[in-house]
Amino acid sequence: MRMTRTLIVATVLTFMTPAIVQPDDVTPPDGFRAIFNGKNLDGWHGLNPHRSAKLTGDKKEANIKQQREEFPQHWTVENGEFVNDGHGPYATTDEQFGDMEFLIEYKTVPKADSGIYLRGTPQVQIWDSGQAFDPKRPTRKPHLGSGGLFNNTPGASGRDPMVKADRPFGQWNQFRIRQLGGRTWVWLNQQLVVDGAVMENFWDRKQPLPEKGPIMLQTHGGEIRWRNLFVREIGKDEAEQILQTAAKQQGSLPNALSLHASFDDGLDADFSRGDRTSYVRKSKTLLHAAATDDVHVTPEAGRFGNGLHFTKKNSFRPAFKNSGALGYNGDSWNTTVSVWLRLNPDKDLEPGYCDPVQIVGDDGKKGFIFLEWSKDERPRYFRYAIRPLFEIWNPTNVSWADIPFGKRPMVQVENAPFSRDAWTHVVFTLENVNDRNKPRVGRLYLNGQLQGSIEDWDLTFGWDPSQVLLVLGASYVGHMDDLSVFNRVLSEAEVLQVYGLKNGVRDLY
Repeated sequence: MRMTRTLIVATVLTFMTPAIVQPDDVTPPDGFRAIFNGKNLDGWHGLNPHRSAKLTGDKKEANIKQQREEFPQHWTVENGEFVNDGHGPYATTDEQFGDMEFLIEYKTVPKADSGIYLRGTPQVQIWDSGQAFDPKRPTRKPHLGSGGLFNNTPGASGRDPMVKADRPFGQWNQFRIRQLGGRTWVWLNQQLVVDGAVMENFWDRKQPLPEKGPIMLQTHGGEIRWRNLFVREIGKDEAEQILQTAAKQQGSLPNALSLHASFDDGLDADFSRGDRTSYVRKSKTLLHAAATDDVHVTPEAGRFGNGLHFTKKNSFRPAFKNSGALGYNGDSWNTTVSVWLRLNPDKDLEPGYCDPVQIVGDDGKKGFIFLEWSKDERPRYFRYAIRPLFEIWNPTNVSWADIPFGKRPMVQVENAPFSRDAWTHVVFTLENVNDRNKPRVGRLYLNGQLQGSIEDWDLTFGWDPSQVLLVLGASYVGHMDDLSVFNRVLSEAEVLQVYGLKNGVRDLY
C-alpha cells in the first residue's frame, strides 16, 4: 500500500479517512455530523445558480421560487441514497459552510458530467473517465479522471486531478474534501488528487471565494446517486496548524514532484500537478498520444514494471505540457528531469543525432534544451545541452557541429554507461534560468553521480510558456521508463535518493 503525502498532512488531525459506510448506517464518523438524513429532503432545496445569476428583482425571485418547486420532481430518497434523475436544479444545502472537511460518496452512469459546488461556487468535478480526449474541446479532459477544480483557469493548479482515482461504474466513489479559506484539498477514494490549490471564484475571478456558502450537488444529464454526506467544521487554530504543516512540507521530495509517467498503462502520466495527458503534434494541433507499432508499452520490459519501447527511428514523439509540470517562466526557472534509459547507442541508434529528451518552446532560436548522442563519434558521446537565445550561444551563426566542444553550453560524457543489459538513470537540472541576479547552472547526473555542469553562461530564454513542451524520443531507439519532473533543483543527495528508489518514483506518492 502506498504512503501518500495525504497522510503526512493529516497527522495534525485526530482521525483517518473512514471506510465507506453502508446506506443503512448514517452514523457520522467521530467529529462529523450528517447533512443528509437518508430519509427525506429536509435541509435541502433546489437551486441552479446559473439560471438565476443574471436576473434581478421580481424575475430573480420568481426563478428561485420555481426551482424550489421543481426540486422534489427530480430529487428523491431511495434506500438511504440521495438520487437525482439527471435533470432539474441542483441540490443545495439550507446551511452555509466555511472552513470544513466534507465526506460524500457517489455512484453515477456512463457519460456523466456532474460535480460538487463549494460555498456556492463550481466545482469539484465528476467525469465519466472513460471518455476520450477531444482536441476540438482541449480544456475538457475527462480521461484524466474526477476530482479536479474544473472551473479554475485552464492550466492553473488544481484544474486537473494529479492522479486518476475513479472506480468502475457500478461502484461507489468517496470524496474527502477539505477547504481552508480559498485553498482546497480533494481526496478521491483515499488518493490525493488536488493538493491545497486555490479554488478560483467562478462568479468573479478578481475576488477570493466567499467566506461561507452552501454545498451544491450538480445535476447534468445523467442519473447520480449520493450517500453518507458528513461535515466537520474546522476552527481557526486547527486551520492554522494544518496550513503550517503543509508549508513545512513544501520543500520535501514528494512535494517537489510535479510529473511522473511510469508507462505501465500507457503514455499518459500517472501523476501531474498540471495536465497528465501525453500529446503528439500534428501540424499545429496537439492530439492525445496513443501507442503505435513503432512506439509502444512493452509488458515487464521497464526498469519498474512495463516500459516504453521506441523500436526504430520515427517521427512519433510523445510530449507533456509545461504548465504545472515543468513550470517554465520568464523570471527564474528551476526544475529537475529524471528518466531511465536502456540501449546500446553504437548498435541501436541510427545515423544522426538522437535526443531521447528535449524541452522545446515556440521557436528553437528562443531556446532549446536536450539530451543527445552525437552523430559521428565512435563511441558516440552523450551530452546535456542548454541552448539559450540564439544570439547568446551562437553569435557567429555556425552549425552546432562546427562549434568546438569546449565552447558549447553542454556537458559531454565519453563512454557513458549505457547498455542493452542494464538500465542507466539520467537526471538533469536547470537552476535560475532567466534570473539575472543569481548564478544560472545546469547539471547532468548518470546513475546518481554528477558528470559535469553548464556554468558561466547567460541562460536567458524567450519562450512563450504556453508553448513549452517536454518531448520524448526524437530519433531515439531503445527503452525508456519512469520519467519524472520536480519543481525545483534536486541536490546530489536527492538525485541519489531517486536513483535508489526500490519501486521507482511511485514510491514518493
